Amino acid sequence: MHKYYSFMKYVKYGKSGLYVSIFALGAMTFGDKNSWKLGGLSQEQTNEMVKRAYDYGINLFDTADVYDEGESEVALGKALKPFRSEVHIATKVRGRSGKGINQIGLSRHHIRESIRESLERLGTDHVEIYQMHSFDYHVPIEETIETFQDLVERGDIDYPAFSNFQAWQMALFNATARENHYEHYHSAQMNYSLLNRDIEQELFPYMQHDTLSLLAWSPLHGGVLSGKYGKNMETKSGTRFGDRGVFPPFDQESAKYILEVAEDVAKEQDCKLANVALSWVISKKAIVLVGARTLEQFEENMKSLDINLTSDQIKRLDEASSDREMYPGWMIKRQDRGRDFEKI
Repeated sequence: MHKYYSFMKYVKYGKSGLYVSIFALGAMTFGDKNSWKLGGLSQEQTNEMVKRAYDYGINLFDTADVYDEGESEVALGKALKPFRSEVHIATKVRGRSGKGINQIGLSRHHIRESIRESLERLGTDHVEIYQMHSFDYHVPIEETIETFQDLVERGDIDYPAFSNFQAWQMALFNATARENHYEHYHSAQMNYSLLNRDIEQELFPYMQHDTLSLLAWSPLHGGVLSGKYGKNMETKSGTRFGDRGVFPPFDQESAKYILEVAEDVAKEQDCKLANVALSWVISKKAIVLVGARTLEQFEENMKSLDINLTSDQIKRLDEASSDREMYPGWMIKRQDRGRDFEKI
């Protein structure tokens, strides 16, 4: 029995019958090539972190074919081998996987080659979730969606999904899927944190309407919301920003106030700043992708499961981090004011 199993919470994955943990372990730091300067965890370190995640009850593990030039998939596959039947793997396709002109994108050729190579690296005969890493303007969506449906019918993947898409693009894919009686696209993996709430403008409403799960990547925004860079965002060698530069981008001036409010909430909760940031994302009904360079970082993130932000604390964090509502959202709400009677 899992040592920490009772602490984990689980949610339905999209419209499917699958249940996944609200924390998923991201594997971007896995792979000793360390080609992106994100961690370079050895196989031994990867095994230890994956086993610890499994003990906590995490059953969703996310990677991509381009992470550490494929080495992330290799390391994750080996680490998951002892309990493969109990967990779910999510990986991605779209990025450049070689020097050939067609070794990129969402063409039938590249998708078929990529899934074959990903399954080989992961040491499995299928993955539960296969995500398009971003939209591809160079390929007809009919070609992409038909290829993904072929993978579902072949048993290579269980559920197709999005990552880094716009709302209209996801809506078009799922409308086409319904029209052709294809598998629904069940989730979108998007950047979401107190420092970047862009997806609330268009993506959230669509995803709620069509029942897609949100997988939030970089919920600590590259470590800024852990507090390790301070309010002045000082970067040092050996940190993500120090080694790779500022990514994801954010407004550093507004971030100072957001950090101040989050730190106040952390003092009230007697926890770390990172715990507040992760708990806030959880409060938005997201599946939170956590990654770590060390086991200590991972353990600290897991403490967020014990944090219950009050409605007042969530409101203060919302107000500190909110941007003005964009048009036409505010106009739609303005035109709908005559229907307040529905709230009675």
